[in-house]
Amino acid sequence: MAKSYFKKKHIANFRAKLAKVERKANDMLMKYTCYPWKTDRGREYATHGFSRRVSTLRRALQNVYKIIPPGTVRVPSRDKLYDAQINIQACIANVYGCIDNLAWVWVYEKGLDKKIPRKHVGLRNSNTHVRASLRPAFRTYLEGRDDWMEYLVDFRDALAHRIPLYIPPGGVPRSNIDEYNDYTSRRSEALRRLDTADYDRLNAEQSKMLVFQPMMTHSLIEAQGLVPFHAQLLTDFLTIEELGNKMLDELRGSS
Repeated sequence: MAKSYFKKKHIANFRAKLAKVERKANDMLMKYTCYPWKTDRGREYATHGFSRRVSTLRRALQNVYKIIPPGTVRVPSRDKLYDAQINIQACIANVYGCIDNLAWVWVYEKGLDKKIPRKHVGLRNSNTHVRASLRPAFRTYLEGRDDWMEYLVDFRDALAHRIPLYIPPGGVPRSNIDEYNDYTSRRSEALRRLDTADYDRLNAEQSKMLVFQPMMTHSLIEAQGLVPFHAQLLTDFLTIEELGNKMLDELRGSS
């Protein structure tokens, strides 16, 4: 009998964290709506940029878990895979956008928009001008998130410019690879004979051998590997929440 990719304790942990996403998102929206912004551009990037993205991220994350629960064992239908992929792509795009929006909030609120070129605005380690304007504690925090930002850039850039993110429909256990390949050969032979009935039968039997793994990736050549999306998307949301709170602390502490 096939088992889910995650253990029960992991699934319970995911669900417990997911249950808090709604409240965490609402708290973040309230903080950014009520903050006493000094500039119109800072307010716009905070309320119409960052806050709107947080709302989209919340909904997209919840959709992914609803479409493909972490305990899923059988390969989801093609429509479910596409719907989940659409929401995963929305998550990645808006997590990336949240970081840029926060950078712009800082730049405008601190009057740095005339000093730092637009192409240099961001919070990554390559955005040296912005990082240099932050207090040491916040710079240290960002340095601790450099690996996470590099993963995010890799997936976002692939989505925007190269190969879109997707969920592989299923994998074959190593113990069944020979049998799976045998089905592939027999399917090809059925096609050669133009025996569509036999082809469909063999295809159906072969599909039963696939085991679903809740992973996301982009290019089979360029990607570093497969990423378990239930865990990663939750981590992304929680990191954005943490980053959003730290940015508000930075704004208050440097005023």
